[in-house]
Parts: sequence; C-alpha cells; structure tokens
Amino acid sequence: MIKERENALLAINHGKPYWTPCFYDAYSPMGSSLLNDQGEFGKGGRDMFGSLWLVTADTGYQTIHSPNEHILDDITQWREVIKFPDLESMDWHGGSERDLYRVDRDNKLVCIFTLTGNFNRLEAFMGTCEAMIAMYEEPDEVNALFTAYTDFRIKIIDKYAEYYKPDIYVNGDDVATSTGLFFAPEVYRKLIWPHEKRLAQAALAKGMIVEHHVCGKVDEIIPDIIATGASIWQTAQQMNDLTGIQEKYGDKLCIHGGWDSYSACSLTNASEEDIRAEVRRCIDTYGQRGNFMLFPIIFGDPADPRTDLRRSWCSDECRKYKAIC
Repeated sequence: MIKERENALLAINHGKPYWTPCFYDAYSPMGSSLLNDQGEFGKGGRDMFGSLWLVTADTGYQTIHSPNEHILDDITQWREVIKFPDLESMDWHGGSERDLYRVDRDNKLVCIFTLTGNFNRLEAFMGTCEAMIAMYEEPDEVNALFTAYTDFRIKIIDKYAEYYKPDIYVNGDDVATSTGLFFAPEVYRKLIWPHEKRLAQAALAKGMIVEHHVCGKVDEIIPDIIATGASIWQTAQQMNDLTGIQEKYGDKLCIHGGWDSYSACSLTNASEEDIRAEVRRCIDTYGQRGNFMLFPIIFGDPADPRTDLRRSWCSDECRKYKAIC
C-alpha cells in the first residue's frame, strides 16, 4: 500500500497520484519551538522581536499582527529598533528532538516554516498601511531591512537542514488580497522577489523541496514564483485561473489548494455535504491533470471538535472519490 508521503510526491513531481493528496494527511507542518515567530501558538502574544500578535474568533483563530500597536514608526530607524536573536545560543539539538518527537516521517512529508515573510514581517513591525508607504517612499531602507531579515532566515534554514532534515521548506509571504496584489507587480519584483529567490535557493541547496505560500489573487506573479525555484504553490485559491495555470505551467508547478474559501463549505457551521461536495468539485476541476493536492481552508476553534471533524470529512472524501475521478 502506497503511503501518504509517496502519493503526495507523485503529485509534487508532476505525476498522477493514486488519490488526491490532502494537506491534513500528507503533511506534517511545523516550525521550531525555539523560535517565537508569532507569539505562543494558538494564543498570540509578543514574538521574538517584540511585535504583538492576536488570535481571535473573528479570524477563525488564525494569528494576525495587532492593528493597534507597532514597534517601528520610522523605517529609517530599523537598525536601532529591530534586534535579531542569537541563533547560536539556542539549543537546536534539544529543540529538534522535542519538536520531532511524534512526527511520522515514514508516512508524512515534514514541512517546515522558518519565519513570517518579508512583507508580512514589515506589516507586523509598522502596520499594513505604513509598511506600504515605506515601500514607496523609502525603498532602499526597506530593501536593507529585507536583506538583513532574509540573511537571518537563511541561517535558520541552515539550522533546520542540520537538525530537522525537512522534506519541504515553505517560503511564505501573503502579498495579495482576493482581487490582486497589495502593490504594483513592479514593486513586488523589485523589493520582495529577490529575497524570496534567495530563500528558495538556500533551501534547494540543502536538498529541500520549495513550496511557495501566498493567498489571494496572484496570477500575474506565477512566473516569478516559479523563478524563485519553488515547485509547489500553496494555497492556490479559486479566484485565480487555476486551470489555465495548470495548462501553462503543469510541468513546473504543483497546485496545492483549489478550495473555495468564500462559499458555504468554509463556514464554521458547514455541513458534511457542503464540505464533501467542495472536495469533489476540486478534484473534478483540478485533479484530472494529476499535479494537484487539496489544501482545504478550514478554520475554527481548536477546542471545538467540529473543527477536526470538518477536516476529517475532507480527508475521507479525497480517498473515497479517487475511484470516481
């Protein structure tokens, strides 16, 4: 019997899996317990830089940076304000043993996240509007901060490679809304893309598969994502022309997503039939070409048993529907 990780690797390598891989089954996602990236997991709080993060019911219990408190008011002062933690003083051996204790490497792909992406980190430092203003008014200073932050993240990639030995590195930065990028593509390509490429290439050099995470409508930068060295795109939402992207880049990019996060299937009170129908729609629409994995965007209170139940319906339908598709 083929294992979840092996089946997912078929999709990632642009083949046809035996069933549509589902994120909840094929991946073991993690970060290091040594790195306080967005406060305490599931609770928020202050991160390693001093930024404040919130977890609320209104956001589906996802972590967001506080809109009311920021640590950097003037981008030209970032060198005085932003202090990078000493990675060498951390117990990476002990941390990795603790974090990997229950990871099923035999059946799942170990998927590692280093830190919040460059633009999202700048948002956390300054606030979203202030971050975008800084990108237009002081691009050299923003680039200098992104360079230093990327250098720091590459050192973390090296630590992960040595102590965690992950299969996949997720290079994530949410730079778009449901209607398009936060800023002109030229700004993305000038200030953000070069650092995304550096991160991806550092992970590739360590033998990791690179998966690019970006939500929202990003059709226009798909070639840029591929050019970083990424071979998977997560969470590939339905407002993009996913079938067109598959037809054009199917031998270069595995689509990890497809979920309609704006319909009834994504509500906390979604019915079993709503969710199973959406799984079938995704498989029928995107799974025929093979290089597709389902990323169901199902949020909710971790303490509510229905959150895991809704996710289990996705997993079950992925396996059941394989014979039909």
